[in-house]
Amino acid sequence: MIFTETWLNSDISDNAIALAEHHTFQADRMADDSGKTRGGGLCIYVNKAWCTNSVIIGRHCSANLEFLMVKCRPFYLPREFTSTIITAAYIPPDADAKLAMNELHAAISKQQNVHPGCFYCCGGF
Repeated sequence: MIFTETWLNSDISDNAIALAEHHTFQADRMADDSGKTRGGGLCIYVNKAWCTNSVIIGRHCSANLEFLMVKCRPFYLPREFTSTIITAAYIPPDADAKLAMNELHAAISKQQNVHPGCFYCCGGF
């Protein structure tokens, strides 16, 4: 899996940023929600050799935090885990870090209550 931040204009099609043998999941930055005029957002690539069963389960955009959550059910997982939830998060340099971490904690905690048997992975920018 690959985490990345997109810096181009919003509403980029999946075909424009696609990688061979990877599923592409993206969350474009919303100018109204983030207060930013420049486009951007987050992107997660999931290798098809590792997992073909994946779906976006959450995304958020505010002035303090942007995140994208993808739930994956890979071909092989230890019995202890039902699936994997991958989160890519971006906290802008001028954000209130404490509020951003509270928002991210609330979102991850919600998913942990909904999917208690999952393995969680979070990467930040």
